[in-house]
Amino acid sequence: MAILIVIVVVSIGLFFYFRGKPNNDSLSSLEESGTSESNEAVEASNRVVKLLNQISSLEINDSIFKTAAYKSLIDYTVAIPEQNIGRVNPFAPIGGGSQFSGTVIRR
Repeated sequence: MAILIVIVVVSIGLFFYFRGKPNNDSLSSLEESGTSESNEAVEASNRVVKLLNQISSLEINDSIFKTAAYKSLIDYTVAIPEQNIGRVNPFAPIGGGSQFSGTVIRR
């Protein structure tokens, strides 16, 4: 969840960064007051702050992990044995001097 928040904030920052610079003839948005662009930026920042406040107020109830039903669950994980993988150059013609590398995949 925290990664999603970081991605959203960085995306918004990159959007405003690459959006473009104002013309030399016009004043910057910091010097202007009441323009539609500055109002939109203020509204967008207010929405971001509101969303961040909503996300930070979330609470996770972990009582489910203490129930007998959860504790009775059984782990059926299957161990995957190490396996040999293919050729050194998979694009070489078959039988054209490419031999098995003997490399082992470890997971």
